[in-house]
Amino acid sequence: MELENREDFRTWHEMFDLLCQRAGYSGNAELASRYCSRIGKTGRDDFEAVQKNLRNWRLGRHLPLRRNLVLLADLLRVQEDRELLRRWNALYTAARGEVPQADLVADASGEATATAVSPSASPSHLRRLAPWAALALGITVGGGLAWSAFDEHRQFKRLPMIGYDARVKMVVGETRLIHGDRGDCGGEPPDWYYILPQVPPSALGIFSDGGIARKMDNGCNAVVRARAVRFTARTAGSEELKLLGDYMKIVVTDRGHPRTE
Repeated sequence: MELENREDFRTWHEMFDLLCQRAGYSGNAELASRYCSRIGKTGRDDFEAVQKNLRNWRLGRHLPLRRNLVLLADLLRVQEDRELLRRWNALYTAARGEVPQADLVADASGEATATAVSPSASPSHLRRLAPWAALALGITVGGGLAWSAFDEHRQFKRLPMIGYDARVKMVVGETRLIHGDRGDCGGEPPDWYYILPQVPPSALGIFSDGGIARKMDNGCNAVVRARAVRFTARTAGSEELKLLGDYMKIVVTDRGHPRTE
């Protein structure tokens, strides 16, 4: 697949949208259908969730998880063009905030650099200036980066902590975060419409988007960001269901009237 002016793109979603259009997907329905077919999802809810994800990805509102990125690249045949694939991956990595934008430009084009250098400057002159330039950059930028990292960590620690319990006991009227789903280890959590197909209906209450939370993940061996599932109990009773692929029993009692089993 030929794509002119690859280096003109500065965001992943711009490139993704153009690639969709070049492949004949002016809308999202046909691509969502192919996407669902590849992941083995056939339900209407699955299709609508994928279609909404595609719309958000093309508009730059959200980023796909890495496992979804690989599938999108395959569907759009990105890997058939080596330079296109490199730019695709570089822009995605930059959008996730994993590398500085300057590093992205140098990696993608092989020509651009973070700072302009006079053509007459000799290599020895540059070597003498390099330590001082690095020190100056560290003084001006390092403080900002350190504070940004500290603030991000502080915001992360404020997120509610959730876990998985195979037996959840609540009372009518209570609302609680009872489960959650993570993205890649250290990556962005999935959006609500992505996990919605794995959220069943309940006769006892209502499941809803619980927002971003923290959870301990043994696969990552770390506490990671996750999309929380909130449950609001409406009716007394008990039921067994499968939430986010895990079996769970929910027991709801009237206030002041514990249920015995």
